[in-house]
Amino acid sequence: MKKVNWLIEKDIYDRESEFLAELQKQGYIYQETKYLNFRPEAAHQYFPPDDCVLFMGTLNLGRDILRTSWIPGAYMDEKNLRCSSYYTYFGQYLLNNKYFILSLGELIRRKTEILEYFKSEGDLFIRPDSNMKSFRAGVFNLNILNTMQSLGSELKRDETTLVLVSGKREITKEWRFFVYKNQIITGSLYLVGEERVDETIRGGYLENYLREVLKQVSWYPESVYTIDICESEGELYVLELGSFSCAGEYACDWSAIVEFGAKAAWEDYEAVNQF
Repeated sequence: MKKVNWLIEKDIYDRESEFLAELQKQGYIYQETKYLNFRPEAAHQYFPPDDCVLFMGTLNLGRDILRTSWIPGAYMDEKNLRCSSYYTYFGQYLLNNKYFILSLGELIRRKTEILEYFKSEGDLFIRPDSNMKSFRAGVFNLNILNTMQSLGSELKRDETTLVLVSGKREITKEWRFFVYKNQIITGSLYLVGEERVDETIRGGYLENYLREVLKQVSWYPESVYTIDICESEGELYVLELGSFSCAGEYACDWSAIVEFGAKAAWEDYEAVNQF
């Protein structure tokens, strides 16, 4: 497993020193970089082009990493992490299990119909279909942002941008779990109401809930990924799936993240190189 190399984007993680110490403890070689310093065509300056390399950092740099020949490079499958992909499998467990996916232009054209469907006086939850965070998801009032010009200006997107639209739901708590295929790696509480609260999750009802969801769904976007769980009106739901390489760690266990990230990376590297 020590053949896995790590490329870390500097000044991204809250507990960066703990992360780097864990890489050293487990015997891995790592390099650090910054977004403005990295060029895919010069990736060999960090590691040879045929190496097994796993990146951890931001989505923007992750895209550049995927343009290199490294395997796996980054775990951030843009297609599988679109709502229009994974909602197909997780639909019944999702907080936003009643939704539309359509372009911003169509959202404005069908505004009245959609507001009536959700029995809303104007507020709707809107997020990008893409996991690349092209705008910040949230609740927007379509009686105020009632033209494509005003909505597009607010979201800084054009009329062809695909979005997911759902009714407004109250969320009381949010947790993040790192997952290897259908196996929970580690988890953390990260939000109570509007307050950031980092607290490691070890077993209990949350892991039991997620374990049952993973068993029933029996599909995953790639070898390692994240799942955010939330509590709404006393019930647990899947909030969203995310990228392993580009997710905040909160109070998750860095030891487990490194162990399973390396495990997945080497398995994928071996599968391609057929040792």
